[in-house]
Amino acid sequence: MTSAEAIARRFHETYEQLAPDHDYETREASRKPWSDVPDQNKNLMIAVVAKLLDEGVVRPGDDNEEAHDG
Repeated sequence: MTSAEAIARRFHETYEQLAPDHDYETREASRKPWSDVPDQNKNLMIAVVAKLLDEGVVRPGDDNEEAHDG
């Protein structure tokens, strides 16, 4: 998994998790685990993150994916 995909996945998971706390209901098509997100949506999120990484807007961290599972 590339840094861009890892960040996109975490963004997706966190976005879906926090949406109800902000009185927002996400689309049913995207309200699913990362592995089940439609490829078009997934590829767009990865491309956005890759561009932000290239521009230096976001930086990959030393984040351990296992620390956030659960």
